[in-house]
Amino acid sequence: MKIGFVGAGVGTLHAALLLTKRYPEIEITIFEKETRAGGRLASVDFESGGRIDQGPTIVLMPGKLQEQLKEAGLEGVELKRIDPLYDLHFDDGTVVTKQADVVDQAIAIERQFGEGRGFQEFMNQKSKDYDVSVSKFLERSYFRKRELLHPSMLAPLVKMHAMETAHDHLKRFFKSKYLRMAYSFPTFYIGGNPYTTPSIYGLIPYREQEEGVWYVKGGYFSLAERMYEALIERGVQFKFNQSVERVMIREGQAKGLIVEGQEYHYDSVVLNGEFPLMEYLVEGKLPKKYVPSGGTLLLYFKIHGKVDLPVHRFLMPSDLKPLMTSIFQKDELPEHPAVYLFNPSKVDDSLTEADDSVVYALVPSPRGYDQEKYEAHGFIDQVLAKIEQHLPGFQSQIAEMKIRTPQDAQDFGLYEGGSFGIAPTIRQSAALKTQAKPYADIERLYAVGASVHPCGGVPIVMMGATLLVNRMEQEMRWKNGYSDERIRSM
Repeated sequence: MKIGFVGAGVGTLHAALLLTKRYPEIEITIFEKETRAGGRLASVDFESGGRIDQGPTIVLMPGKLQEQLKEAGLEGVELKRIDPLYDLHFDDGTVVTKQADVVDQAIAIERQFGEGRGFQEFMNQKSKDYDVSVSKFLERSYFRKRELLHPSMLAPLVKMHAMETAHDHLKRFFKSKYLRMAYSFPTFYIGGNPYTTPSIYGLIPYREQEEGVWYVKGGYFSLAERMYEALIERGVQFKFNQSVERVMIREGQAKGLIVEGQEYHYDSVVLNGEFPLMEYLVEGKLPKKYVPSGGTLLLYFKIHGKVDLPVHRFLMPSDLKPLMTSIFQKDELPEHPAVYLFNPSKVDDSLTEADDSVVYALVPSPRGYDQEKYEAHGFIDQVLAKIEQHLPGFQSQIAEMKIRTPQDAQDFGLYEGGSFGIAPTIRQSAALKTQAKPYADIERLYAVGASVHPCGGVPIVMMGATLLVNRMEQEMRWKNGYSDERIRSM
């Protein structure tokens, strides 16, 4: 049995680990247009020494992540719990700190806002909603879109008030605008606008509070490196700097790939990239239009010395809605930007020299901007000034700065420059989203990744990889053991 993968993102890596663990005889070849594996899990390397995550930094669902790695036969990945989770500094001077312990958080909210009971009600209700959402909506595949209309699916959605926005839903629990912002803005972790994103995605801040925020020792990018090394040991072939031109479809079945003019024949093909772009590779399919996620401006710093920052800090405008309106509706730079600061050197001295630091700043931004356009508006200087105002002397400590724009993201292969896959809208969720088997009329063609069900975020994409492998097992009848003869006879 031979399987060809298009793209070496974390969805591919986890699926390949599961397949090679369960069926060592399978032959897997992974084509990747870049020089490395990992997709969004990459590092930025400084000329003066030091590395930092390029993309994801906040590790959520640590229990699920460890369980997934163990199932794939990859152990020894060290996770470190961050306490406090992070703090939010609003422009008007208000500070909200999220404690790792739920009881401590309730006490802190009661002392600051008098809303400890509202927080407890939020956690209790979201605990129930989460259990339902995982079993009914995340850890399952859909065969038909209309499955979402079944009473067993609609009833819990209604009960969870899923059609409310993530921000408005929190009015049921919090009177303080700061708490509503603090517990709705994490929808942007997957590129969503909390003022339009369905409240079911508001489970992200609940899970963040329940299980905590964690850090992968060595950087999130090191997870991809570990996965790649394990796959090499298992005999998986990687072909880097190889751009796939076409998926060959013959008689309603994927038969292989055309790569730089050469045909490669496989029993199954898996697409792992931005699915809106992967559709262009499939013979006979007309690509559809999707809603992309939000964009980000990313600034990476090599710093002389240490900085007075926790691992995670958010510099927030006093009103989040104008920022989101600027980004998602007006397609313009916000007057008062938000800045997420990531300081892994606080807990990890392996990333640079002992006396130095690496820091990155993520700024939610409209898509379509390149560095020249930002500079024409003075936006990068505005962001640096905001950081400097918060941390006097920061700019004088900068030894090196690298910039990544939404245009860079688009050039890399992220759909329309969105940083998180397609947007988490109601029409791009659950059964309405691309599934592990993307086309009912094409056999042996599969898909995985941030733009495929269930969603973006590393553990969630890995969950999608599990759904993919399970779907392949079901369709190819591997459940009782792998057999080449059984596959050939189908």
